[in-house]
Amino acid sequence: MANHADGDIRYRAAQPSERRPEGIRAKASRMWRDPLSRGGLALTVNTGLTGVLGFGYWLIAARLFSTYAVGIAGALVAGTTLFSGLGQLNLSGMLMRFLPTAEGKSRRLVLLTYAYAATVSAVLAAISLVGIRFFASPTSPLRLSTVESTAFVMAVAATAIFTIQDSVLVGVRRAVWVPAENGAFGLAKIGVLFVLAPARNAFALFGAWMIPLTLTIPVISAVLFHKFLPEASRHRRALQSRRWALLGREMRSGIIRFAIGDATGGLFTQAWMYLLPVIITASLGPSLNALYFTSFLFSGTVDQIAINYASPLTVEGARSPDQVTVLVRSTLRQTFFIVVPVVAMLVIVCPWLLRAFGDKYLSAIPLLRLLLIACLPRALSAIYYAYCRIERTTYKSAIVQGYVCIAMLSTVSLMAHSIGLVGIGIVAVAVQASAGGISLLGLRNELRSPRRYSGRGRHRRSTKEHAGPEMAI
Repeated sequence: MANHADGDIRYRAAQPSERRPEGIRAKASRMWRDPLSRGGLALTVNTGLTGVLGFGYWLIAARLFSTYAVGIAGALVAGTTLFSGLGQLNLSGMLMRFLPTAEGKSRRLVLLTYAYAATVSAVLAAISLVGIRFFASPTSPLRLSTVESTAFVMAVAATAIFTIQDSVLVGVRRAVWVPAENGAFGLAKIGVLFVLAPARNAFALFGAWMIPLTLTIPVISAVLFHKFLPEASRHRRALQSRRWALLGREMRSGIIRFAIGDATGGLFTQAWMYLLPVIITASLGPSLNALYFTSFLFSGTVDQIAINYASPLTVEGARSPDQVTVLVRSTLRQTFFIVVPVVAMLVIVCPWLLRAFGDKYLSAIPLLRLLLIACLPRALSAIYYAYCRIERTTYKSAIVQGYVCIAMLSTVSLMAHSIGLVGIGIVAVAVQASAGGISLLGLRNELRSPRRYSGRGRHRRSTKEHAGPEMAI
């Protein structure tokens, strides 16, 4: 690993004698120069931009297509997102952790991740289509033709690569490209929507989403492999001869151990997020689940803010392991500086937000307020998960995520009838608060000690590590 001496200057706390009052422009300039702040702000902008353009896409689609076509296309897009997410097995976190230290191996690492995620996602999609063909009724709208099935499988593989590209951009400290990429995709799919509108069928609507997404991949990949990835800029001869470095046995084994823990934790989180609406529907009925799902959409957007800042933390912690304490404190400060006022504002205005969906949604106000309060400890947990990635102790974050999954699903399954939606909100606050407490304990026990990464699985600032790339991972 290279000695990042500049990191000591960038993240060094200013002494009292050095501190001077600074204006808004100076503060903004300082935040933009800080890669941690710049990455978090860029990803937060991306979250808002993606939400607005996605909402606009479906709003226009509702005007141009029938409700039947919108329903089928929505199911296809949801299925594409689900299969691509499962096929990735949380490899995005692995890339953000290992790309900063991969150096000459970065191109091969990214290509292998692309190939793995695309293949597994496509296989999962193909299996689901075979199952639908065998078990669904002949009149089911989800029974696709051979051409449509092939297009769907290819779309799932493309979505997996498209999603991973964002993590690669974050991993090479180019997070500002993420909102540019997704913004261009969002505008392009709206434009294609008008072009394909005369077809009036569900697959044309699905194609308006997937065609721009697929065309974005080679553009971003060209920029990544020829400009941003370390090997392209540092090893021009290797690029010309196309002789790519092998990952090495130790690096592969380290990545596998890391990925197993990170993927397990990610599956736990996806399990309770996807299964909880199913349990609520089965126990309380679809009408009450509509209230829960609408409320969860708002709280999930707030949760994304913490994830946006946790991702650059993983990258910067991998690049400057001796500055992790300062980085974590800075991430906590910046995250809660945004999350706390956003939660407070939404708690106040949530009656007006829900009224936009109709008066029948007003009964979800207590639930939404509880889910928003639960966002505060969830933000703390998100930062702890990023810290575990830096430490390469992802089994610890998997344990916390497993606890949240088991506690949420088991409690709601057993008590949904008796506690109702408000009770489910209280359960969410209690479970997330206890998980946040565990996360805070893990952070305090590690960060308050002056000892720097001397245990098993942690960084060791040895002469060998300074001499070259990080091999023992």
